[in-house]
Amino acid sequence: MNCSTRSVRHKRAPGHPTGGVSRRPRGYTLLELLLVVGILMICAGAVAPSVMGMLASYHLKDGVQKVQSALGATRVQSIDATSTYQFRFEPGGRHFLAVPTDIEVLNSPGSAASAGGSSLSPAMFQSGMLPETLSFQVSASSGPAPTSPAMPAASDPGWTAGLGHMPGASDFATVNWSDPIYFRPDGTATDTTFAVVDTRGAGYRFTIREVTGEIFVHPLETESH
Repeated sequence: MNCSTRSVRHKRAPGHPTGGVSRRPRGYTLLELLLVVGILMICAGAVAPSVMGMLASYHLKDGVQKVQSALGATRVQSIDATSTYQFRFEPGGRHFLAVPTDIEVLNSPGSAASAGGSSLSPAMFQSGMLPETLSFQVSASSGPAPTSPAMPAASDPGWTAGLGHMPGASDFATVNWSDPIYFRPDGTATDTTFAVVDTRGAGYRFTIREVTGEIFVHPLETESH
């Protein structure tokens, strides 16, 4: 009897093209997960200081630009309005403010913003706050010593008159202000230096020239060069 050989074909199970035994994918062990988490923490710890440093530098430059812009605008407003302006800041704090101090300007009808004439247009004032990580620092002036001590803000009639015409003046009632920095209509100013510093000790020094009223800003670390 002739026996014919028949090839036996196995049906492949659906979803298993090789016809082999199916295996579930192996999961991660606890040790492997802890190893990955540890590597991520090491990477984060290495990157965090540089990221924090970049954020601190950004906040410092942002605050310095705000003060520089306010000083420049105060100088221009003083000339345009033909009024002496006072710029003051909060030593050890974050507030700064500039107001016109000439009674004639404060009482001029064209400057009043309200119907009663009690407040002036907000555009006539410069005010702001430094970021939370920054503060103002008083510096010794490079100019000659003043012939008389500066008048405290609370006792200065020009300052109190200007502040009294400012919208929202109550927000600044409890601020301990610095000595005044005067900007005059002829372009001159008080010869002054002060600094803006952050919690790292980095900062910028502002220098205002008396004759020209120019404003110079330099990093603190370059002063010795």
